[in-house]
Amino acid sequence: MARLGIDYGTTNTVVVCADRGRYPLVPHVTDTSIGRVAREVFPSMFVYDTTTATLRFGAEAERSLAEPGAAQRYIPIRSMKRRFRDYVDGMRFAGDVIPGGLDMGDTFRQFTQAVCASVRTSGIVAPGEPLEAVLTWPANANGAQRHFTRSAFRGSGFSVIGTLNEPSAAAIELADRLVHGNRAKARQLKMTVGVFDLGGGTFDASVVRIHATDYTVLGSSGIETLGGDDFDETLARLFCEKLKLDFDGLTHFHRTLLLIQSCREKERLSTGQSRSLTLDPEEIGLPGNAVKVTAAAFEKCLSEQIEPAVDKLAEVITSAGNDDLETIYLVGGSSRLPVVSKLIARRFPKIKLFTTDKPFSATAMGAAIHSSETVRVHEVFARHFGVIRLADHGTREVFSPVFHAGLRLPSRGEAPISTDIRYQPRHNIGRLRYLECTSVDTDGKPVAGLRPWSEILFPYDSGLAVNESLHPDRISPREDLATEAVETYTCDNDGIITVQISRGDGQSRTFEVFRG
Repeated sequence: MARLGIDYGTTNTVVVCADRGRYPLVPHVTDTSIGRVAREVFPSMFVYDTTTATLRFGAEAERSLAEPGAAQRYIPIRSMKRRFRDYVDGMRFAGDVIPGGLDMGDTFRQFTQAVCASVRTSGIVAPGEPLEAVLTWPANANGAQRHFTRSAFRGSGFSVIGTLNEPSAAAIELADRLVHGNRAKARQLKMTVGVFDLGGGTFDASVVRIHATDYTVLGSSGIETLGGDDFDETLARLFCEKLKLDFDGLTHFHRTLLLIQSCREKERLSTGQSRSLTLDPEEIGLPGNAVKVTAAAFEKCLSEQIEPAVDKLAEVITSAGNDDLETIYLVGGSSRLPVVSKLIARRFPKIKLFTTDKPFSATAMGAAIHSSETVRVHEVFARHFGVIRLADHGTREVFSPVFHAGLRLPSRGEAPISTDIRYQPRHNIGRLRYLECTSVDTDGKPVAGLRPWSEILFPYDSGLAVNESLHPDRISPREDLATEAVETYTCDNDGIITVQISRGDGQSRTFEVFRG
């Protein structure tokens, strides 16, 4: 069987294979007019073909945009991952450009099937070989995102044997890099690292204590919508100012081409190959002559966008209460921008910065190492999770925490964590509305980063079947329900939460919380 680490990113998806202590990138091979071309990334984009109502993914989607008549035929969609934070079953998206929109679940499953097909045609795995994978996701990903991602990959030909938060995976890759793959040295390694993970769509900061093959997350937080996509748009708008064009007034097709070109120019800046950024509008079907934006002007705009990420890293380091932080590890494609290291070095002058030379693959490589070696990772909740309840005979609502941010998650192979909540029902039907948040005030009320989950209706009245279809309109006060109700919450190492609700007659039902 093949053991893989998979980093599904906002801009690119990367797959790394574990092969007897080596971790080669899986090449994604496509046929072009100049022959077969292999790339180390699978672009996380697709195009909708209006003539056939079908989708093309990855490099095939990118190439479609250069075909004659592409502007009339194809509708390109980038960065679907960013829309995951609001995901609920049946969600449709891209309705502003595709009539009726697309079902997000079905679209993402097609994407993961395309990734699986690409892995199988790469030549790095044997025909028919089972594909076992460790997936990564942002540390601040909510429960719906986690379930959605894992389910899609499982249904597309991958056996998901584990998951990791992206900064934790990066810490594993860093440790392997420092000991040059030497297992004896790895058993002696002891350090604490801050991970600054700035990718295409999200930012994560974590502090990880490494002791031999044990990785303990001491603190973690992030920003859901900060990354290369934002920086691409910043540069695209600067180009439009030079061209006297209205960025928001461009067609969806040409705006997408402009963002892709801006991304390429940004990446050239990251490699130190240029101190200016250039756009020839004719190459993407826009009017005007070639224009330039200086690196200094671009970096001035970027500084304002990146400073909140540096602030967040400082918060995590402080909350972790760790005085022996030795290294800050910069990972993610956007971390290669020179302004990033400048800002971090200015804020943390006494801490060594380590910038990966594999910005796009470090996370997938850490996941691949985790898939094949004895590495124990102790993650923590990045958010508070709880339920809205009625109090004072239904006259007011209160937030009742179930799992607090910072609580340690079980490692792979360990039993899920569990907690019981017991109470006397005061209604015939319980209406449990779940939410998560990044912080609570002194009274325990959620105050920041609120993300509602779907609700659960459960009948406390023994005259109602536990699997009966219920509606909130049927809820009524009841003072005669003398039996106790019990909610048993469990959370596995993937951060997936389930609740079993039991009533006094012994009847119960189990729910995956976000789905209801």
